[in-house]
Amino acid sequence: MMISLQAAVFICLCLALLVLTLCVLALTALALPLHLAFLIGLLLSVLVGLFSTAYFFRRHQQIVDCLRDGIRSFKDEDFSVQITHFESIEMSELIAEYNKLSATLKKQRHASSQRELLLDTILQVSPVSIILLNQFEQIVYANNKAATLLNTQQPLNGLVLHQAIARADAKLQATLLQQESGFVTFQLNEEKQSFHFSRQHIVLNHQPHVLLMCQNLSNEISRQELNLWKNAIRLISHELNNSLAPISSLTNSANTIVEKSRTSQNPELIKLLPEMLETINRRTENLSEFVAKYSEFARLPAPSISKQALAPILRSVEQLYPFQLLAEIPCEHAYFDPVQIEQVLINVLKNAHESGSNVQEIGVKLLIDYQRLIVAIVDRGEGMEEQKLANAVLPFFSTKPFGTGIGLSICNEVAVAHGGQLKLCNREKGGLMVQFDLPLCEPV
Repeated sequence: MMISLQAAVFICLCLALLVLTLCVLALTALALPLHLAFLIGLLLSVLVGLFSTAYFFRRHQQIVDCLRDGIRSFKDEDFSVQITHFESIEMSELIAEYNKLSATLKKQRHASSQRELLLDTILQVSPVSIILLNQFEQIVYANNKAATLLNTQQPLNGLVLHQAIARADAKLQATLLQQESGFVTFQLNEEKQSFHFSRQHIVLNHQPHVLLMCQNLSNEISRQELNLWKNAIRLISHELNNSLAPISSLTNSANTIVEKSRTSQNPELIKLLPEMLETINRRTENLSEFVAKYSEFARLPAPSISKQALAPILRSVEQLYPFQLLAEIPCEHAYFDPVQIEQVLINVLKNAHESGSNVQEIGVKLLIDYQRLIVAIVDRGEGMEEQKLANAVLPFFSTKPFGTGIGLSICNEVAVAHGGQLKLCNREKGGLMVQFDLPLCEPV
């Protein structure tokens, strides 16, 4: 039977008054003085009140203890403690809310465990090697691919990073310890493997962590290399056939003319030989130029970067391919290789002139972004399709019928060597913008 706290206090008071009254009546009947009887009765009534109050409050204390133990179990992620038997009207609502909270947390914990199990299963079968480090460079999670990558069979969880990578390839160790993202190539299982490393700083449980992800790109790179080689071979074969076939035909014709001139002694036939020889020579020169472009791409030297004035190189290029300077030059100098950057400007402006754009709408604009000089070349030509735009800087890719696919590739190589990248995008009202950037400070 549930009794409210107010009722329990009232019962205790009634018992105390009853004991006091009975004691006074009993003791006065025994001829004790009234004041002495009253004191004895008061003492007994207080004792009865205390015992009865302790009895009722002990039940409430049991409930409080249960609630305390249940809340402590929450800290240990144990949500199974329920309070089912209680006799308290005042605490019934609190107990009901506690039981609801316990049931909700238990349900959420189960759902979270299922999601964690699913996520762990996905990560374990993922082709990406995943390592999670805490702020002390200690591994708190690693999937199976990570253990394979690090050439170890022992559990990685709990190990410090430099201990976990002790058996890994030296290049891989250096990449992991450099705390940078990027590509690395090394021998794994007696095969050349290429990997891309990504290092991200995240906050987990209010603590800084580092997420390392490593993806094996060997197959994809091999496919891309194979496609590039196929394109290169196809393009080279096309150019060689275009040059060698006419040369062979003209050579046979020249031999025939020589033979006929000997037998018929017809001097008119000999007059055809200079034109044939000139055509052969022109074809040979074109083929030589074609091969030279590929050789230039293969042996592009490292840039000799130094402080250079901007105005002279722009004036030099403008004499070959005129353009409009769309804004004042924001600075006098930048750091670059003048020979290579001049060639980049020539290649890009040559493409702009061949795009069908009006010469007056071909422009160059220079602006400063932090410690980089942005160089943008724009035109109002036909632009470029999105698919071709994405492959424009790949070697051997060309949008021109007789292009070699080398010009923009070399430009991109030069831009990368200067710490930037060649970027192409279509303009809103037609035309193309080609952009690259140069350092304003001396590279370290």
